[in-house]
Amino acid sequence: MKRIQNLTMPALPAKFANLSQQSVLAILAGLALVANLLILIGLPLMWEAAVILLLTGLLPGWLFVDWLLGGPGRALPELWERTLYAVAAGCAIIVLTLLLLSYIPGPLAWQHALLAFDLILLLLFGLLWRRGRAAPPAEQSDQTQADDAWPDILAPSRPQARGWLIAGVVSLALVGGALRFTDLAYTEFQGDEARAVLRAAETIQGYHDALLSHKKGPVEILLPTDIYLLAGRLNEAAARLPFALINLAGLFAIFLLGWRLYHPVAGWAAAMLLALDGYFIGFARIVQYQSVVFLMVALVALILYRLVRRPQDLARYLTLAAIFLATGLLAHYEAALVALPGAYLLYALWRRHPAISLVRLGRALIAPILAGGALLAVFYVPFVLNPSFRITYAYITVNRIGSTFPYNNLDDVFERTTLYSSVYYVALLVICAVLSLAAIYRRNLPRIWGWVAAALLIAGVLITLWQPAWIVIGGHDHTWAFYAAALVIAWFLPDFPLEQRLAWLWFGSGAVFMLFFTLTPNTHVYGFFIPWALVAGEALGRGWLWLRRRLGARPAARIAAVTAALAVLVFGNYVYWYFAATDLEVLRTWRENRLRGYPVTYDMPTRMSIFGFPLKNGWKAVGALYADGVLDAPFEVHGKEPVADWYTRGAGYCPRDHVYYIWHESVEPADLGYNTVVREQIEADGYQLFGTVLVNEQPRLRIYTSDSAPITPQTYRVEDFEQRFDRDLSGPIFELDGPSAAIHMQHELDLRLGDGIRLRGYSLDRTEAKPGEGVLLTLYWQAGKPLQTAYSVFTQIIDMTDYHKAGQRDGEPVCNQLPSDFWLPGDTIVDRYYIPIFADAPPGVYRLLVGMYDSETGDRLDIFAPDGAHLGDAFGLADITVTPP
Repeated sequence: MKRIQNLTMPALPAKFANLSQQSVLAILAGLALVANLLILIGLPLMWEAAVILLLTGLLPGWLFVDWLLGGPGRALPELWERTLYAVAAGCAIIVLTLLLLSYIPGPLAWQHALLAFDLILLLLFGLLWRRGRAAPPAEQSDQTQADDAWPDILAPSRPQARGWLIAGVVSLALVGGALRFTDLAYTEFQGDEARAVLRAAETIQGYHDALLSHKKGPVEILLPTDIYLLAGRLNEAAARLPFALINLAGLFAIFLLGWRLYHPVAGWAAAMLLALDGYFIGFARIVQYQSVVFLMVALVALILYRLVRRPQDLARYLTLAAIFLATGLLAHYEAALVALPGAYLLYALWRRHPAISLVRLGRALIAPILAGGALLAVFYVPFVLNPSFRITYAYITVNRIGSTFPYNNLDDVFERTTLYSSVYYVALLVICAVLSLAAIYRRNLPRIWGWVAAALLIAGVLITLWQPAWIVIGGHDHTWAFYAAALVIAWFLPDFPLEQRLAWLWFGSGAVFMLFFTLTPNTHVYGFFIPWALVAGEALGRGWLWLRRRLGARPAARIAAVTAALAVLVFGNYVYWYFAATDLEVLRTWRENRLRGYPVTYDMPTRMSIFGFPLKNGWKAVGALYADGVLDAPFEVHGKEPVADWYTRGAGYCPRDHVYYIWHESVEPADLGYNTVVREQIEADGYQLFGTVLVNEQPRLRIYTSDSAPITPQTYRVEDFEQRFDRDLSGPIFELDGPSAAIHMQHELDLRLGDGIRLRGYSLDRTEAKPGEGVLLTLYWQAGKPLQTAYSVFTQIIDMTDYHKAGQRDGEPVCNQLPSDFWLPGDTIVDRYYIPIFADAPPGVYRLLVGMYDSETGDRLDIFAPDGAHLGDAFGLADITVTPP
């Protein structure tokens, strides 16, 4: 393909470009001061979240990029490219700052965090101010220097370049922004999201293992922590805002990368394909790591390709790339998939420029390796040394990667992707990739062999569509071999242009690994969709150039514009209804509201790994009812326990002790039958309806109670509770079961059980109860050393005169979910017990006894006072008065 390299981004207007460095710094300093004041004053949460991200991310990121890449005699990147670098650098700064603060013992204070970010800004301001004063007067503006960074391109002020940029940026902003930001607050936190924001709360509370016990990197926790800590509250829209912004920035990064690699049309097409991709839309609308990986790997490729084209300031740009790669790896390990294309670009850099010897390249890599390695080490060294790492390692190697290679995930990936993005979208990607690879064979192989290879490729793909597992040898599926061979042949073609080889190496290596060498790729396949969009964009860009040669520029432009508009309409209509038309919840109501005109290959959408689709069950009403005491006992729920924990503020999910059963809908339509069976079983088991939560005036969530006393079911509109929940009940300090740093202990004890367990104290919600009611007891344990035995806890409400019981509850700690042999020394374990008062318990004063015993032998642990005095094997906490019914 004849690449058009004579276009670049337009220059910054002269009136801004002519500002001195000190003037720009003064403006930015004033902006930082205003942001500080606005945070201190307080704003509506979404506005405050935006100001926080500006102060803690974009401003320091911009200054850091300016400090690293600028300076006397150095050409800064163009404004647009620099802005993308600033967004990514700001993300890295937020993550590193909060990660270091989290290692300081004790809870995080917003004042300390704000001070830390202000000190970073002051340091960067100081470095840049000093450099500006020390530098001699520049003969040309920074922007003019930036224009000279690409000597083979024409002046950026050309109307053609400006037209491409405006059209591309505006269309991407409108389409990508609308699909990512529309009604971002509607959907309640889903499973993995709820885990991330619960970890954010634990990080603020000061729980030392909040980050290290997470199975993924810390980025998806620390980005919402940034807003949560400085704003003091968090809702769905504010938590998702940084991920949506980063995802949108990723689209512009792909636009620029495709522009640089091939042609403006190719870059726009690649970016627009990802703007309309359901995976990337869904990820932009949830608190998860994928958007960060997306932006970081795109910028790593962009920086390395920039160096291949113009190898100046190697160490500085390589350092920036290393920081971005490390940040991507702090988001998730799958960012490593960019390592192979990255290594290829480094190889190309060395081979294309004789002046860059291996020694010079090695020296230039020292600082990047140190910077990236240090950033990774800050988290991954303690992460690997943490006892929880073995669980994470087993999860990745056994549940994700597996060990019985190869696999064949073509069916699953096809069905999941057509659910997220429609069969038309997948068909376009496949057709573009196949035709592009076939054309590569034809151009780079001898004539007859080029046609044979192209025909075999097309035939193999068609056979795969008919029978995904079509190469079976000895009972084992080896379809992977066909695709690996097709890709390897292309990778090693001698006349394969670097730009195309890069995209195909990136796409092919990731696709083969995910499709054939990963046990359960699920939505992790998004990683190879990034280069796949570049491959498709290059093919579409080539088609545009062919059309222009055949018809001329104006007719070709009209045809291309109409075709692009139709494609955006077809693809955009699908993802709009599935993701942005929140009130309909199209996926949940798929049987009734599935889009006509979009064929599917499944009878029912998959129920595994479904993220980002709208769903609201009304959990905020449940949280408010617990806060008001309307609900006052533990509950059971059929799945989505982290969601319940977040919205009930840890009020007491416990299947063992539950009084309430909270029934809710699922986003997956395949779960409808299961959910119906669950509801019928609840009612058959004797539970009666306590209340129903309405969402959009439709019943969505049902609260059942095991209480046999007659009640009148109530109806609650979630809209009546949402504002109050976000304002008053979404703070970061609340008590969760299990290891916790947020302790609200009413009574301190400091008792020792056996030789390794300490009972620090307890809390009790009441000391009077009627028969049929219950007492909620919270115990606070601590292990002094690793325990080898799983002990059970007994709680008894007993008459100390004749020893008859009025209530009892036994079980393993944390509702049978955290046996004592899993406790980490030093952790405080929050352990709740709901002790029901027997229906036939006579009125009187009883003693509440607690203790521990070996679950296998029944032997009780001896209890000792702080001074070592032996207190027996049961300890009386408080008197409980049973009143007449």
